[in-house]
Amino acid sequence: MNISLILQLVSTVIMIIGIGFGIQNIRQYQASRKRESAITMLNSFQTSEFVRGLLHIFDLPEGVRKSEFDQLPVDQFLAIYMVIGTWERLGILVFRREIGLDLVDDAYSGPIIQSWQKLEGYVQDFRAFVQRDTAFEWFQWLAERMMDRESSAAAIPAYLAHREWKAR
Repeated sequence: MNISLILQLVSTVIMIIGIGFGIQNIRQYQASRKRESAITMLNSFQTSEFVRGLLHIFDLPEGVRKSEFDQLPVDQFLAIYMVIGTWERLGILVFRREIGLDLVDDAYSGPIIQSWQKLEGYVQDFRAFVQRDTAFEWFQWLAERMMDRESSAAAIPAYLAHREWKAR
């Protein structure tokens, strides 16, 4: 066998190994980025302001209108707006596939759906008031994705769905 041919074969094998190694590194980086995004998302909801806003939303009547919403005390109004803004940003991140819909579903489907049920009337009134149908569009989009998922399969609590789970 010719030495030139042997060197070409070795070079080709090394190049293939290098490409495989590069692909593996890219996959590990993507998995790491996805994990970091998930941790960041989950940690961002651990503020007292967010929890306060969510509790205020739960206290609202379903379908609250803008006229009622605008009469809330300023601290409640701002706390609820913080939650709406959070759902809005989360919807964008899910749409752009920065955060997985499954993770959001597991962590927040209930609060997102309940928030939308309470605030849909307000959002519609607000859109008419500002004459802009894009107001809170990603909040609505995210809530509808959560409701779509629950319409095809009822939400099953984790303690039931995964009761057979074992640590590795």
